[in-house]
Formats: sequence, C-alpha cells, structure tokens
Amino acid sequence: KVHLAVVVDEYGGTSGLVSLEDIIEEIVGDISDEYDDEDLVYKKLDDNNYSFEGKTPLKDVYKIIDLEDNEAEDFENRKGEAETLAGFVLEISGGFPRIGSKINFKNFVFTIEALERKRIKQIKLTLLKTNK
Repeated sequence: KVHLAVVVDEYGGTSGLVSLEDIIEEIVGDISDEYDDEDLVYKKLDDNNYSFEGKTPLKDVYKIIDLEDNEAEDFENRKGEAETLAGFVLEISGGFPRIGSKINFKNFVFTIEALERKRIKQIKLTLLKTNK
C-alpha cells in the first residue's frame, strides 16, 4: 500500500505529490530503502581532493571530508537556504559560475567541473589543509 497526498496551493491548484516517506524524511532525515538509488555521489581523488556531484547534501559532504565542528559551523552560517553542495557554491559565489571557475571559502577551493544547462553537476573540492 502506498500512501500519497496531493499538495495544493492557496488557490486550490495542484502543486505536486507527497508520500508518507517524504514526510517522515523531513522529520527524521534520509531513510534508505530498496527503492533509493545508491549511486556514488563522490570520489576521493587523494587526501585533499574530492569530486562531488552537485546534488550531494551538505551534511554528507561534512561527513565525507571529516569536517571539524567549527568548520561545519562556518558552512552552516554561510549556506543560506542551500542544502546541497551546488547550492552552497551558488551562495558563496554570488553568481552562476562557469566550468573551471574556482571559488574560495575559508580553507577550501571549489572548482566547477561540469554544468548541465543551468545546473552545477560536478564540483571538485580541494582542502587547503588537513582537517585532522
């Protein structure tokens, strides 16, 4: 049995569909199940370089690169409404970057590796120091 609801706006127009899983994930965080894609969204190039898909959630990036609490706090204070790495890069760049653009933030350099239409698809993250 699938639990779905139609989401309507203030005028009664259809805005979309929401599932029970969507609501629960908003409350408790991501839930992995047999229907979720387990695609690898990053690749560790070496100790200081990673290649991430733009859609990677910021909280996952923090875990993958082993951010210290104060560094994660710097990201959280600067991210605005962004929840993904691409969204964060857009926030800190102040505009839409081009392929090859380098955006500096604290001890990190974000290099745009791939764009798809008006979407940041791949980002190389360089750590300018070891996070240990």
